[in-house]
Amino acid sequence: MAREQLKTLTEPMYYILLSLLKENHGYGIMQMVDELTEGRVVIGAGTLYSLLSRFEREKIITQVAEESRRKIYKITEKGSDILQDEYTRLNHLVEDGKKFFQFEGERKDPPDDSGGEKAEDLSEAVEKEKVRTQVIHDEPKPRRNFGNLGKKGMMPV
Repeated sequence: MAREQLKTLTEPMYYILLSLLKENHGYGIMQMVDELTEGRVVIGAGTLYSLLSRFEREKIITQVAEESRRKIYKITEKGSDILQDEYTRLNHLVEDGKKFFQFEGERKDPPDDSGGEKAEDLSEAVEKEKVRTQVIHDEPKPRRNFGNLGKKGMMPV
């Protein structure tokens, strides 16, 4: 996991590093991510401790203390640089999205498709996708049962 491989971070990576701007331990990181994302991002213990180990090995974070059985970590300068790069990258994505929605996806001259006809207007395509997505979200999703897990074992497909 060299620096070059960390040009983009997964959500768990991003939120773990963000939560280590201040010293924190594993369970505290999970709580902070849950609170910060209002439950949208849940990091399992296996994922968390695997990433902490990799980050520590790559000197992206460092262990600063150990209290009882809790290891306390903090982001390093290298980790802060990676986090800042990702923050900048994500802001570029948001700004590009704002530009697109500001002009409702319209372009003056849509490119020709391979058939030589004009491509459909982007705003029309966006509207069709909104309708299609709404229909998909309104339909009940079939569920699969995973073993004897009861209702918690039921997952949308």
